[in-house]
Amino acid sequence: MKSSAPSPKTSAGAESPWDSPIDVFQESAKELGFWMALRYALIYALSYKPVDDTRYDRQHGTDTSGIVPTRDLDIADDSTRWQANLFLASPARITRYMIEAQLGAAPINPQDYSFVDYGSGKGRSTLVAAEYPFKRAIGIEISAELTAIARQNAERVKSRCAAPVEFFCTDARKFLLPEGNLFLHMYHPFGQDILREVLSGIRDQAIASEQPRRILIPYLFSVAMAKAVFHEFPEFRRTRDVFCMNPQYRWTLYEWVPHTTTSDGANKPASLL
Repeated sequence: MKSSAPSPKTSAGAESPWDSPIDVFQESAKELGFWMALRYALIYALSYKPVDDTRYDRQHGTDTSGIVPTRDLDIADDSTRWQANLFLASPARITRYMIEAQLGAAPINPQDYSFVDYGSGKGRSTLVAAEYPFKRAIGIEISAELTAIARQNAERVKSRCAAPVEFFCTDARKFLLPEGNLFLHMYHPFGQDILREVLSGIRDQAIASEQPRRILIPYLFSVAMAKAVFHEFPEFRRTRDVFCMNPQYRWTLYEWVPHTTTSDGANKPASLL
């Protein structure tokens, strides 16, 4: 999902009802009753708030946190902007878990894969992936402002990167994927229309590839809309669902399974071996 100092595009300047928490509590108490409002207040107070998670930045002197609403993304085309989702970085430990889960379960050797993050924002997930020896760690982001911040962050952590890092400011639908095996990370980066076009492009590039390749797509915040779009592409087989008590960090793993045509014209999955 998708600065330094707060700008008009960060959450710091945005109006929020939580700027007046006492007023919110009083209104909630009128609506829900005092004890129920208190219960929800405690749940909120104790809950993890990704917007405020600056641990990675404190450790590395980077700027990967915060939130940028969709309306504030510097995307010229209105239809594209409203199909983009807001910028909110994934926790670093979630990205590490998604990678390490595949290292053990698939299994995969990072040196045989390129990591690509769709909607890379300020670059946190890409930079975390670069801690592993992938062939390349690539971030794709349509916002020029966020891409510039991501590149600055990459400079700050380059000494700890085990993989070369690149950030591309481009429309995900136009990006040409590197050859070879791919680990395509998606944190619910866009709406269903663009997701459909992106998956179509990945499929077409995979089919056109001269060499057999393995393509894994871990999709974080696995909402019904995204699952419905993936269901339109039988070549992307759902191989794993990982549940979490916080549904925002539930993720689904899809794997590209090319289809062949049999003599009777029917499609069937081709062997990956």
